[in-house]
Amino acid sequence: MADKSTLLGVLKAAPDRWMSAAELKGAIGDVPDRTLRNWLAALAGNGDIETRGERKGRRYRLRSPSALAGHAAAGAVPNSRIPAAIFSAQNAALLKRIEAPLYTRSPATYREEWLAAYVPNESAYFSVLQREALKALGKRDPIFRQAGTYIRKIYDRLLIDFSYNSARLEGNTYTLADTERLLLQGTAAPGKPDAERIMILNHKEAIAYLVRQVETLEPDESAIRTIHYLLADSLVSPGAAGQIRNESVRVSGTTYAPIEGRERLTRLLNALLAKARAIVDPFEQSLFLLVQLSYLQAFVDVNKRTARLASIIPLIRGDFVPQSFVEVDPDAYLKATIVLYELNEVGPLADLYVWSYRRSCDRFDNQAKVIGFDEISALYRPLRRAMVAELVRQAVPPAKVAQWITAHVPGNIEPQHREKFFSDVQAELDNLDTSRIAGLGITVEDLARWKQQS
Repeated sequence: MADKSTLLGVLKAAPDRWMSAAELKGAIGDVPDRTLRNWLAALAGNGDIETRGERKGRRYRLRSPSALAGHAAAGAVPNSRIPAAIFSAQNAALLKRIEAPLYTRSPATYREEWLAAYVPNESAYFSVLQREALKALGKRDPIFRQAGTYIRKIYDRLLIDFSYNSARLEGNTYTLADTERLLLQGTAAPGKPDAERIMILNHKEAIAYLVRQVETLEPDESAIRTIHYLLADSLVSPGAAGQIRNESVRVSGTTYAPIEGRERLTRLLNALLAKARAIVDPFEQSLFLLVQLSYLQAFVDVNKRTARLASIIPLIRGDFVPQSFVEVDPDAYLKATIVLYELNEVGPLADLYVWSYRRSCDRFDNQAKVIGFDEISALYRPLRRAMVAELVRQAVPPAKVAQWITAHVPGNIEPQHREKFFSDVQAELDNLDTSRIAGLGITVEDLARWKQQS
């Protein structure tokens, strides 16, 4: 009977070949599609195979010997489901420590001194190299504030990816396709619990709140409580959504016992948020929010979801691609979180963040290509249209157009964008006709007079 070993044997027989799920299924015999997907996910999670492509275009092959050697050097965790390539040797060792049986690990509770020891802009959870790499990966021209008609489509991608991945990390069984249908068409997946549908729809409401408030949003108590309310509505007891808890809570799978008491939790929540707002680097602020909100457990439930969504506030405000936690293995995420609970070590979660952020950026850029998203064109559209209208009204002759544009380029066009802005103005002029003058403030007569100069 076929099993994961059979599947791995097929891939080993053709080590350099990328194979589809259909090809693999044909080679190992009749197994359910879901079973095959689970086997492939487990093999990828263990670092035995590598993948490329998305959905029907996804392909699999045996990981190369050199890559396997690299994983071992990076600190593979023997007999673990955690993808070894993600973690440094030091952080892999931390993960190994919390794989020991619960009864062998020391009890832990919230340590105020850990928060107190963090000094904004002096302490750091990310290394300098990690922060530089993240900024190079994620910086885009304004996305959420000045992205014209493209914002809705880019927003839809964030909505789907973040909702799917954040819910998946909580055990939600909606697929990516299920999530997309629910969020964009309102169609629930058949046979799934209502709680899973509500979890995803709550993400939709919370993300919409962030994007609507992007100009003024800060990580303060009001914002965090609002995010929790939107994420937790109908999933916690009546009156608990958005309210800092007074009672005790337990976190399964760990020796960590969060503190209790609304007054104390409110004080600590505001203390950590004040430190977060003081952090200048957007990625350091993002990880700080992810870590400290998860650690405090200020609400009766839905704390990690609240932390994940709060962590993208500094990114969308700074016009960085949002972290969508793409492809993060739930087991790896859980264990990295337990490391910070029990050991107050952030390294594994930082490694996961960097690894996933690259994938989040790739998906964002792919979506931008699919919809024809031109960030610079969208950013400077009002200025470009104003220049085209003025050039037409002045009936500037074709021979003098380039000179006129150069002389009149607005001073607030970034130097690195000027060449692109120039070409966009020229392209709009080349294609200008009566169907394209609406909103430019020029008349058909203006256009005809300008064209006579040609």
